[in-house]
Amino acid sequence: MIICGGGSDFLDGWIARKWQVTSWHGRILDAFADKLFVLSVLITFVVSGKIDLWLVPAIIARDLMVVFIACYTQYCRAWDSFRQTKTRWSGKIATAGQFLLFVSVTLMPEFVDFFIAGAIILSVAAALDYSFTFIQAVRKRSANVTNKKETFTC
Repeated sequence: MIICGGGSDFLDGWIARKWQVTSWHGRILDAFADKLFVLSVLITFVVSGKIDLWLVPAIIARDLMVVFIACYTQYCRAWDSFRQTKTRWSGKIATAGQFLLFVSVTLMPEFVDFFIAGAIILSVAAALDYSFTFIQAVRKRSANVTNKKETFTC
């Protein structure tokens, strides 16, 4: 089931890019579906005792950071800044780390600790990358607003 979920996610993205049928709403829905898939797998692993609950926030650190950034930009009425944010390679690598963790839990349980550590490192690194990118965008926006004599509330 995990391999089918990961494969279908890759395939739908590839088809959308190849046929040039991508949109902002499609990217949001795809990202939401990805997060729902990751959470459902992690919850299943926690309930079955294969992963400890306290590890989950670290495994999804990048996802939590993206949600925080989205909420912050919405609060500041700077949603366009969030919309212009491109997917980062660090995020793609963190997703691959999560997927490898899921496969290892299912097929190679003797290596789970190794894959948990890897998924956490990749997720935290991606969260830091997204954080630094976001901070740069906020500084740039603040500078642009200052030059235009407007107020920046956040």
